[in-house]
Amino acid sequence: MHYLPGARRVAGFLLIGVLAGCSGGGGDEATRTEISTNAITFRAATLDATVPAQTFTATFGEDIAHLAVVHSGAAITSATSVLNGRTAQITVTPAAANTIGPGAFVGAVAVTGYTCADATCTRLSAGSSATVSVNYQVSPVIQRVAPYVAVANTTDTVLIGGLGFRNFNVNGVRFGDTPAINIDTNNINSSGTEIAATHGPLPAGTYPVRLMAPDHDGEIPTSVNLVVVDPVAYAATTLAHPSGASVVRSLSYDFERRALLVVTDAASGPLARYAYENGAWSTPTQATAALLDAALTATGSQIFGITSTTLVPIDPVTLALGTAVSAPSLETNSALKNIVVGNDNRALITTSLTTSGTTPGYIYDPGTNAVLLIASPELNNGTPVMAANGSAAVIVQGDPTLTSDVAVYKYLTAGNQLSSAGTPTLRQNTVPPAIDRSVTRVVLNGLRVYDGAFAFLGTLPTTTAAVVLKPNGKRAYAYDPTAGGIVVYDVSVDRDEAAYAPLGAAVPLVGDPGTGVRMAITPDGGTLFVAGSSQIVVQPTPAL
Repeated sequence: MHYLPGARRVAGFLLIGVLAGCSGGGGDEATRTEISTNAITFRAATLDATVPAQTFTATFGEDIAHLAVVHSGAAITSATSVLNGRTAQITVTPAAANTIGPGAFVGAVAVTGYTCADATCTRLSAGSSATVSVNYQVSPVIQRVAPYVAVANTTDTVLIGGLGFRNFNVNGVRFGDTPAINIDTNNINSSGTEIAATHGPLPAGTYPVRLMAPDHDGEIPTSVNLVVVDPVAYAATTLAHPSGASVVRSLSYDFERRALLVVTDAASGPLARYAYENGAWSTPTQATAALLDAALTATGSQIFGITSTTLVPIDPVTLALGTAVSAPSLETNSALKNIVVGNDNRALITTSLTTSGTTPGYIYDPGTNAVLLIASPELNNGTPVMAANGSAAVIVQGDPTLTSDVAVYKYLTAGNQLSSAGTPTLRQNTVPPAIDRSVTRVVLNGLRVYDGAFAFLGTLPTTTAAVVLKPNGKRAYAYDPTAGGIVVYDVSVDRDEAAYAPLGAAVPLVGDPGTGVRMAITPDGGTLFVAGSSQIVVQPTPAL
């Protein structure tokens, strides 16, 4: 059973207990009802917590004939009773935490004893009622922080995801014991599932992500950590591909573990992992599955790889392969193509077609271990790129047979929604799209620069072979073999659709990457990785 945000349930139930024999009676003594407590408190620290029922005792002035127990409020599932003469044991069972969700809930249990009003007990006389108040706290749930890895001694904003953030007065975030900067309700989205929090400079270490709420009894539980890592100033060098590699399909950097992940067409193992240890890059380890693409998960605990028909979980260190999950209902002549992972750890998978046309994509849900078909919209060989904070991806599409431009799509992780980005239309070329950490800048086809709302800002040269954006979106680093290396552009300004001017001369690479280039940048913005058909180039980012 899963909690649905906003769900509330109110229940009432009347129980009548009848004694085996009725006695006559009445009088003032019979009206007395005493209870062993006036209040019951339940607490659930997590949505899957088992919260035990609680029992109280009701005592009456004399033996009673009938007992009425009525409960109300979302906090209570049932109230049952066992009557024995002048006393009753009432058991109150709270609602399941994953049914009502996070919040502070109240309820009540009213107890009334009835005595016989005549000798044959054909009429009943109500005694006094007693009420027990019920309070039930289900704590907010902190599920994730994205990015989960931060750069040491740097101020940056992260997205904290979970449930129930608006059901309590969350007025602060702490990373370990260090408070976030300027947190208020404006930082929380309307559904109470995400908080944007800015941390100040933190030394390297692991910091539990904590929420502060004065109306929450006790500390809000957390098992989510922000991992803060010292960046490495990598020296310029080149790395050889595994034997047989001639096409680079994807390139990414595992900041926590200081490892480069490259997917090529090498028959010996398409996924190669280069670890930086003891001041040097290691010989790559390889995964042997016939992978076409791979992406590190939002928690860093796995790599999700795809073959033409399956998703494969992979250990991010050993590259040991998990159990493959098949994509359902693949169309004839189609295959899985690319994969990106959002900050909810769900993966968006695009598909390709050997002929011209559109095909549906997929969502992989690790919670259910299922690959789910996205029936609409269908895309034409979509190529996605995900922002580093995992909030959104941009997808370009098209094939060489098209004669007119097609829509650019945007994927929002919140809700797993895929929709047209609006104004931009184009036919994708060989240059993958680029996006900054927080979706403030996007570069399409290595040429057109947009802001986060897809307003067209300006252009880069048509000779750009690959491009990445500085994490804050203020610089574009373009590999331009015609210009002679890496060219830097200030894309923080709006050029009113005109060309951006380079900031200085091109910076030569330490080696020639070859053709079909892919690029990646470290989260601190200090190192570029440029991989092509010939080799991988590690290059300090130009200081411009």
